[in-house]
Amino acid sequence: MGEYDNFLPRPTMEGFLRGVDLRSLKGLTEQEIKDAINSACEFFGIPYPVFVQDLSNFKFGSTMFVSIDPTSYGDDILYYNMNELAQLHVGTKEAFSLIMTHECGHRILQSIRFEGPYNGSWQGELAADFLMGCRAGLFNMPQISNVIEGLGKTQGSKSHPKGYLRANFIKHGLLIAQQIRNESRPVSIQDLLNEYGKHYQEMWPYIKKDEKEIYNLLERMRR
Repeated sequence: MGEYDNFLPRPTMEGFLRGVDLRSLKGLTEQEIKDAINSACEFFGIPYPVFVQDLSNFKFGSTMFVSIDPTSYGDDILYYNMNELAQLHVGTKEAFSLIMTHECGHRILQSIRFEGPYNGSWQGELAADFLMGCRAGLFNMPQISNVIEGLGKTQGSKSHPKGYLRANFIKHGLLIAQQIRNESRPVSIQDLLNEYGKHYQEMWPYIKKDEKEIYNLLERMRR
């Protein structure tokens, strides 16, 4: 029995065929999905995840990254849900690869302990959003506009910032990267993270206000 055989139920043949049909409806083949994930990994210079699973046919399946050991890429798992992504205007290979860039951003940042409520989840999300914008700017990926539109409408939660903040960080990453590309400057992921840190400090008053609003709302709901 494999290490991950019991992590999620094995799909039935009927379920598998439904998944193939769904991918076709979204315009992505199995190979295109693999290529999109691989190109996101290559942007960061990290290996392909040890396990990737389509959760489109699971009622509560989400697009996310999971790892047990934050010091290694050896147990990294990526999940994606095409239905969820379609609601975020993600329906092309390029847009899907940008979302996978966000998830791979979490992979390279997994050993960092971010500050803030809920184990710094907002800061981690905004960092991954920023890096996604950077890749789009460095490689001229126009589908980022659809991703910004989709994520920009999200409401926010204890784990994810409000949509306007996410759109702001994606756009700033896009702008920084376009400037770097236009100037033909060499750049590293650490350089990009330094730029993220500067922008996070600039946006801190808005982030703090929104975090407090979400926290107070959740506290009222518990009473």
